[in-house]
Amino acid sequence: MPAPLNKYQFDKLGNTLVFFAKNVGDFGKTKALKLLFLLEEKSIKDLGVPFFGFEFKVWQFGPVVGEVYNDLNDRDLPLLSRYIKRVEANTDEFEAVTEFNDDEFSENDIYLMNEIVAFARNKTATDLVNVTHGKNSLWLKAAKENDLIEGFENKTITTTDIIIDFSSLIQDDDYLKERYESSLEYFQFNNLLKA
Repeated sequence: MPAPLNKYQFDKLGNTLVFFAKNVGDFGKTKALKLLFLLEEKSIKDLGVPFFGFEFKVWQFGPVVGEVYNDLNDRDLPLLSRYIKRVEANTDEFEAVTEFNDDEFSENDIYLMNEIVAFARNKTATDLVNVTHGKNSLWLKAAKENDLIEGFENKTITTTDIIIDFSSLIQDDDYLKERYESSLEYFQFNNLLKA
């Protein structure tokens, strides 16, 4: 079982949510969760390095980091309230409560976030669900490989502990594969130090 997200991970996550809240228009829970996944996916695909190093699990409605999902579902956002809050006029939407702090981010990180913002700015949460559940998506691949589709469709399964395998994004690139494997070791070690 993975360790709970540490302070460094929450600072990076929180500031990423601030960045998205200020730049992507309507920003609800589903859109937030999809953008976090797409950011992680793009970082691995382009650089061979995870953006967060989170374990995204295969759930009925897509790839999810359980702790983040639970926090965004809680009315008071117990873990992320330093960064975002519910919009008073529409409690399904979030807005930033602080300015974006780039202390936790590299130039590559900022570039990737801007790329995701450019991609998602005019998209709805449903549009992003269609991307993360699309026919070539990692979520669909994992759901099929683990015989989850029928259970998801008839709602007998809603969550699983199956982790999305990002390595398939870079399976044909030895350089990116090596970077990815090294970065996973770094994230594991770093998480132990900062836990």
